[in-house]
Amino acid sequence: MLRSCLSALPLSSSQVYRNSRRLDHRAAVLLAILFVLCLPQFSFAQTKRVVAVECDGLPFDVVDRFVHERDPRTGKSQLPWIDHIFYQNGTRLANFYVRGMSLSAPSWSLINTGQHLQIKANVEFDRYTLQTYDYLNFIPFYVKATIGRRVDMPGVEVLDSIGVPLLADAYAHNEHQPTFSLFQRGPRYVTFQKAFENKFKRAPKDIFDEWTTGFELRSSVPEQSVRELIEGLSDPRIHYLEVVITDFDHVAHHNNDRESQLFVLKELDAVFGEVWTAIQKSSLASETALVIVSDHGTNSVEGVYSQGYNLVKLLGSTAGGGHHVITKRRLLADYAIKGINPFVQSITTTTRDSYYLKGQSGDYPTAMLDFDGNERASFHYRNSNLNLLHIILQQLQRADLSS
Repeated sequence: MLRSCLSALPLSSSQVYRNSRRLDHRAAVLLAILFVLCLPQFSFAQTKRVVAVECDGLPFDVVDRFVHERDPRTGKSQLPWIDHIFYQNGTRLANFYVRGMSLSAPSWSLINTGQHLQIKANVEFDRYTLQTYDYLNFIPFYVKATIGRRVDMPGVEVLDSIGVPLLADAYAHNEHQPTFSLFQRGPRYVTFQKAFENKFKRAPKDIFDEWTTGFELRSSVPEQSVRELIEGLSDPRIHYLEVVITDFDHVAHHNNDRESQLFVLKELDAVFGEVWTAIQKSSLASETALVIVSDHGTNSVEGVYSQGYNLVKLLGSTAGGGHHVITKRRLLADYAIKGINPFVQSITTTTRDSYYLKGQSGDYPTAMLDFDGNERASFHYRNSNLNLLHIILQQLQRADLSS
């Protein structure tokens, strides 16, 4: 019997993992994942293949609401495939405990390792050197991989440096179907190549028609990733397949109205149907566990707009401490060409309300902000001891001090 589970939030399974260390690495990781995500009546011995669909920013309550809503045209659920797979033939975890912040990089690191968080933000800042660790930016990774200066994504390098293995590491190379993710090993050049081939290897009339309205290139790589997942299901040697789908998160950052949410969820529902159908046609259908998991939710209340509060301005105000603030990217209100430069290490927004360091904000910013919408943001402050030493040195340099 095919097992399926819809999971809403990241889960820490490190306790299960630690208790299983005497097992071989693969069995330990699978036990940690399947113990939590699959129905208790299924034995682990029956599961040879795990298919993980990782949906960025997908709240369980939104999915649940539309699953129970009837489509007036068909009389079925608005999300018929999710209803069939996870409500009629599977199980759901609506909510469970996560230790850490619900930002993408920390949450996916927890899901991909089953251990407590080592990565604490999408962008981390060294409070002494102000060096940035950007876990979301793919472009520098691919540029450096092309010239041989980087092999894995930054998050993978950090986890490797402290000896934390990924779930995918439990499988041999030919047993794992990789995908684009924040924690991928090695670049995926073939996916890029096939994505653009599928986009432009069409009838000239179709290409011209799309050119007149503008090429839709953003979906090319995600669509190719889904195709590769489905192709991989036909190979019985592959026991762990994964794909990352970011569509809902992209929409939710800009729109939280019902129509926008339902539109993108219907597209996701169709993808789940394709994956489910491909699993059923595969030779390992009865030994496959299909898991859909999300890293975090988002504000999904229609009429409540939560992206408009300027946290950088707050930190720079007198009430907020008069900080010179470092961010990894520019605010949307700052229309600047260099704001889209993926190689910018950091951007400093200065303030006139600083208590000290006037004129030195570029060298001594005091607050670092990683914002991902106002629901999810992390703050880093310059080490307090450095601030105190700096103030003392400034005071000692005053000309009016007497000996």
